[in-house]
Amino acid sequence: MSNTNENKGFKLLHKPPKGKLQALVLVFLWIALWNVVYETVHILGIMPHEGLRIVNWPFFISVAIFFLQEELSYKDRFLHTLCGGAVGLLLAAAVSLSVKALTGAGLSYLAAVCIPLVFIIGLLILTRPFIPMFFNDVGFVYLICSFIQSDKIIPDLPSHMLSLVLGSIILNLGASGIITLYKKSRAKKATKK
Repeated sequence: MSNTNENKGFKLLHKPPKGKLQALVLVFLWIALWNVVYETVHILGIMPHEGLRIVNWPFFISVAIFFLQEELSYKDRFLHTLCGGAVGLLLAAAVSLSVKALTGAGLSYLAAVCIPLVFIIGLLILTRPFIPMFFNDVGFVYLICSFIQSDKIIPDLPSHMLSLVLGSIILNLGASGIITLYKKSRAKKATKK
């Protein structure tokens, strides 16, 4: 019995392709800069604590999800993150409304959560092959993360949507622009040699 990975073996450390680490450092600095901006605005009280505001997790998680989708182009990553995240937030709101209706009809809280949640997760899984830009893993992540503070899903939905859009535009377009410029710079240097 032969194993195709026999010759490759297990490697704890890998050497990244030339230039990849520098590009990742630039992206890290971009994200760190926006984290400082966010925290500064928050600490100084410029950002409101109630009403429409930028919420930390939907803003920053968009960039992690953006880079996890390595099989897609930057444009497709941007669209999948933005559309999938919006669908996930809307589905979380739908589950929350369903829970209120089902508990009001006399169902136990656990049953009232499980019934719509199973339906919504099934919808995400089964529609993904047909509409992957909207029904994808990003939607699943935003759906699940929304339940961290399930009592605030409905009232905070506009803030979460705003945060998703701004995070996608500022962080993801900015990071992809930085990487594109970095690659062009490297290519230009390579042609000069």
